[in-house]
Amino acid sequence: MIRYLLFRLCTFIWQRLPLKVGYTLACLLGDITYFAWPRGRRHTNENMRHVLGPQAQGRQVARMARQSLRNYMKYLVDFIRFPKLREEDIAQSIVFEGWSNFDKALEAGKGAIFIGMHIGNWDLAAAAICLRNYPLNVIAETFSPPKLNDLVQGPRMKWGMKVIPMERAARQVIQALRQNEIIALLIDRPSPDDGVPVRFFDALTRVPAGAATLALKTGARVVPGSLVRLSDTEFLGIIDRYVSFQPTGDLDDDVQALTQRIVESLENTIRQYPDQWYMFRRMWVGGGNNSP
Repeated sequence: MIRYLLFRLCTFIWQRLPLKVGYTLACLLGDITYFAWPRGRRHTNENMRHVLGPQAQGRQVARMARQSLRNYMKYLVDFIRFPKLREEDIAQSIVFEGWSNFDKALEAGKGAIFIGMHIGNWDLAAAAICLRNYPLNVIAETFSPPKLNDLVQGPRMKWGMKVIPMERAARQVIQALRQNEIIALLIDRPSPDDGVPVRFFDALTRVPAGAATLALKTGARVVPGSLVRLSDTEFLGIIDRYVSFQPTGDLDDDVQALTQRIVESLENTIRQYPDQWYMFRRMWVGGGNNSP
């Protein structure tokens, strides 16, 4: 209930503020969070050091890590303002590249898995996809109390997304793919205990195997993509070609190899927009080139 009341308070405030003022306050909150959250600051700096490479100086790493928290707060402002957006607001603020890649992925009739990372604004990307009349399903956590869940999921459903509760996802996801629909997933949750090992920014980490496993078992094509902020009012959406992959028949090896290709396809976007990657948990456990 406390989370619900806090969300309602934030909604009341930020939906009434001019966008520029709202973003200014969001950046201030990002700075406060950066300095008041030692563990998150440490993990964000560690992650950013991997992304920027060994040549990056400490000040540069800290500046980009701090900016990623600012941009994440801007994303939260965008999400709070989500219910108030109009179709023309989305159409005017986003330029999307690669719509035909969705069409090619869906030609096989086995659905597509639109996969990304916690970068930019994935909710705005999903809304833009729905406005193009693509059947999009998103897997989402169910919040408690139900009033909070309605506040979070309601705007997504308003834009045409089919929200699949995480705890009941398996059956509905299979059904959606059989109907040649799109499933949206984010792959960059660090999973040191049960994830599949991949090389990401020249170091080993572990990420969930679900997307690759689902693709291999259903025949759905994997389409990497993202939506990044170019300015406070402009976004660039990117839909890449579906990941070409020929299974060997060994499921474990195929899951690892396909996951590696997925991660590689998304790495370049993070390299271009490192301050828009929102990873505040330790992504690489152990550091260096050691296995997690």
